[in-house]
Amino acid sequence: MLATMQERPRTERGAPTRTCVGCGLRDDAAAMVRLVVAEDEVAFDLAGGSFGRGAHLHARPDCLAKAPRGLARAFKRDVRLDAVELAGRLAASCERRMTGLLLAARRARAVAIGADAARSALRQGAPLVLVAVDAGTIAQSSEVTQAVTSGSAMAWKTKNELGTLLGEEAVAICAVTDPGIASELKDVRAAADAAAATTREGAECSSRRPEAR
Repeated sequence: MLATMQERPRTERGAPTRTCVGCGLRDDAAAMVRLVVAEDEVAFDLAGGSFGRGAHLHARPDCLAKAPRGLARAFKRDVRLDAVELAGRLAASCERRMTGLLLAARRARAVAIGADAARSALRQGAPLVLVAVDAGTIAQSSEVTQAVTSGSAMAWKTKNELGTLLGEEAVAICAVTDPGIASELKDVRAAADAAAATTREGAECSSRRPEAR
């Protein structure tokens, strides 16, 4: 399970450490994402359920940029993918993991669904609020604004998509009340943001590349 995407000044005593295949520095394993080879393809194991040889990577654009060469060394095989493709796989894996986490919160009855329920949960200390990207004016409420300021709000999916996941017709806002699930959702979203930044940087580099003559 991911713990944090922020670089830590030192590891906690007794915590397992691994070497990042991007920057080459050692850190808590929980501070990185894990990669495995599944069916001859490099894949991200965000849920931590895959067995076999793995590699670890800080979910940061600079580490993603250097990762392909490090993965080739770690897996002792030719890794035919660049940083942008690797970032795309991370983004897709993050989307699946976030979906799974929200479904887990729903099964555990740890989601306050709808504007009134979500705002009430926030006032009672809910650690995370999810706001649909097309939520409208509810995103401007005082409770949501405070959650944004404190880093406890996340814009994700449309109202219809959130509704489908939560068994409703449409959901503009919901609050996750389980601290563990909320923490992992934030971490996975941070990894997804790093993947998106890497993809943008790759696209910008491609657009600046001179045309062949």
